[in-house]
Amino acid sequence: MIIGGILGFMLVYWWVMVIGSLVGGVIVAILTLSAPKIVSKEPESLSSLRASMIISAISIILAGLGVFIGTAEILSYAFGLPLIADSIVMGAVILTALIIIFQWLFSPYLINLMYKAHPPKTQEEIDIQKSLENVAKKSNIKVPKLRIAEVNIPNAFSYGSPLTGNFVAVTRGIINIMPQDELEAVLGHEVGHLRHRDVTFILALSLIPLAVYYLGQILIWNGILGGGSSGERNQVSGNVLLLIVGIVLIAAGVLFRFLVAHFNRLREYYADANSAIVTRDPKKLQRALARLEVMYDSSARLRRQAKNNSTAQMLFIIAPLVEIQGGFFFSSDSPHTRIHIDDIDDVVEELKNKETDPREEIIATHPPTPKRLRFLDNLARKLEYLY
Repeated sequence: MIIGGILGFMLVYWWVMVIGSLVGGVIVAILTLSAPKIVSKEPESLSSLRASMIISAISIILAGLGVFIGTAEILSYAFGLPLIADSIVMGAVILTALIIIFQWLFSPYLINLMYKAHPPKTQEEIDIQKSLENVAKKSNIKVPKLRIAEVNIPNAFSYGSPLTGNFVAVTRGIINIMPQDELEAVLGHEVGHLRHRDVTFILALSLIPLAVYYLGQILIWNGILGGGSSGERNQVSGNVLLLIVGIVLIAAGVLFRFLVAHFNRLREYYADANSAIVTRDPKKLQRALARLEVMYDSSARLRRQAKNNSTAQMLFIIAPLVEIQGGFFFSSDSPHTRIHIDDIDDVVEELKNKETDPREEIIATHPPTPKRLRFLDNLARKLEYLY
């Protein structure tokens, strides 16, 4: 009897999750097909970028509040008690906030452990430290701690928490393939993330899709276990309502993921702008991005790692919503060999004219390289003193 009940519960839960996945898949398909109309071109200026970020953040917050308030109203009808409904919604939000705060506070320790990160030791690493101090001073922030990550995947990222302070890490792979001036531009990008408090902003906005997802799970469990209204007929209708709302919330969580990813892409442009301003030469970052793009296009192993082996997805429980800020996640088939390109500026110009696929961009957390290169050109025209 007990085994039959457990099997019945598992079967109902499986079908509910299948339906939720199908609804989420339909949303993804619709957004992907509509991507050419939804995805905009690169920002024309720093002011337009800031306006887009503000509008995007406010839209996510207001939509999230609307979902939470609307869910509370529906639950008030299902349970017949507004207090219980409000408690369920607040419980989901508080649980999510605690998870995100825990991640924020302790993830730097995990990152340092998994990347085998250590302070600079060699003269080459000390020179990188000097470059970091230079861009941090120009960015008007406290110099973050430099860490050398002993992995061969060319990458750079910034992270930190109130417990550990701020870090900027560069991997052995990017040190091996990147000229010093381009590496300084990459450091300017990472310092930009710290200056703009991007980790804090992204984690805060990510509370909404994760809370919506957890709330959907709670309602599905309550619907299956019979947590609706009292009275046999009302209880059945209440349970069905809980299941439907739960499925809709899980699907809504998928939509919010796209919105947060869009906001994250805007923050990447913002970090690029910081690099261009503090180095006073956007071409340095353009060359760095182009060099990594060439590696990506020429390496089959790189493409596999970029798709399937992102360490950030292991570190963060809400990945891929939140990645280590500014991480490039590129590798090469010969990571110990410095890449020689006859004329990197020719590669930059070629990439600027390259068309991008909005269907790929809409699901990404970083803008495509050609659009980042064109944005840096737009920025340079608006800020002529960069040259």
